Amino acid sequence: MLFDHSTPNRPWAPTRRISRRASGAHRLASGILPGVLLCLILAACTAGRSPMPAPTAEATASTTPTGIATPAGPITITYWETDTDDADVLLDELAAEFMKMNPGITVKRVHYSYDDLRNEFRTQSRNGRPPELVRAPGEFAGPFSELGIVHPLDTIFARDFLDQYLAGALAGATTQGRLWGIPDNYGNHLMLLYNKALVSDVPTNTDAWIAQLKTLTDAGTGNYGLAYPLDESYWLIPWLAGFGGWPMDAADRPALDTVEMTNALQFLYDLKTVQRVVPEQADYDAAFDIFRQGKAAYIIDGTWNLDRYTGLGIDVGVAPLPVVSATGLKPAPMATGRYWFISEKADGAALDAAARFTEFMTATDAQQQWLAKLKRLPSDKAVAQSEPITADPILSGAVAQLRVARGVPPALDMACVWSGINAHLSEVMTGARTPENAAAAMQADADVCIEDMGGDPTPAPTK
Repeated sequence: MLFDHSTPNRPWAPTRRISRRASGAHRLASGILPGVLLCLILAACTAGRSPMPAPTAEATASTTPTGIATPAGPITITYWETDTDDADVLLDELAAEFMKMNPGITVKRVHYSYDDLRNEFRTQSRNGRPPELVRAPGEFAGPFSELGIVHPLDTIFARDFLDQYLAGALAGATTQGRLWGIPDNYGNHLMLLYNKALVSDVPTNTDAWIAQLKTLTDAGTGNYGLAYPLDESYWLIPWLAGFGGWPMDAADRPALDTVEMTNALQFLYDLKTVQRVVPEQADYDAAFDIFRQGKAAYIIDGTWNLDRYTGLGIDVGVAPLPVVSATGLKPAPMATGRYWFISEKADGAALDAAARFTEFMTATDAQQQWLAKLKRLPSDKAVAQSEPITADPILSGAVAQLRVARGVPPALDMACVWSGINAHLSEVMTGARTPENAAAAMQADADVCIEDMGGDPTPAPTK
């Protein structure tokens, strides 16, 4: 196994519109692709398991991590999580290590499905007794922060502690200008893969890359320089960033009707109609099939799918997407991971213990174990440049792209952004709309979607 496929459901397809007043939250996306892609990015591949307590361990030794107070006296903290079975095994191993180092703290784990975790934590935070911690995908930061049921972690952890993480990883749990979750892994991002039999050198900028793609394309024989799913919004995002844009602004509002979006759309349209280096039409599976047959020199795909490239009889290389020549900027794909959230109701010794446990579970040593045992890519800068990664050409290529990736915006309105993009991207690729017109239509659709959801923020639960 090259990479763990744990971060479920893809993040680039919008859900139906859901009233904030009715739900207080909505899922960022829902998948439509078959197989493992239905288990990417947002919902747990093991969804549906009943809540199941994990065994606890007794501590036998003690050391003190830096920066967090030591709770006075014995204390028990509980965390809820949604992940795969093999991840649960490692979580228990790490918790046992923590309890051995901190004999005054006992840690209990409870597993939930994605939806049950979100809904039960919300309910217990309002009306019951929530756990001290939740470990969940980054998009939980949106509903949890809007409900006011988790602590902003930039008020708990020092800046020098937070600086050990990739900035893009922290962005994946940042909304309302605050950080709500600390990541223990980070990835599931797009990158450039290529057939080494056809490509000996990957150009570093788009002008040179497109020139190379043209030499590798012969539409008459069905050979193309590049294959990728033309109408998928997730594949637009890196180029939007490369032209200086991003789908949401600093105030968590849709930013689609921009010159940067227009230029990114024009770039992709030109790849198809001017340079003619991509197929006339290709969905996700068709793009892979073209590459599999040796009829595409390059493909843009995600780390979640790397296992599918083994056994093809193709020597596959991995490289970052080339710098956009027009701007000098690197394309930045979206990425996501698992984050630790601390309940707003945790205080005193319980808050100290939760913070110490979060520090331990997201530290360099823990992330090295995630990488070694489950091939989870790190959010930790030191692990990202460690020998297990630098010595592996596939891992090093993936992490080179990850370093410039940015977390999927967790703000609730991001679902409407996906909805707006998806409504009009295919129209650009077929020539039914100009890029400029499509950018304006995307913005208008996103704005209407947000209005339909209800503009008032969900009220915080009564304490």
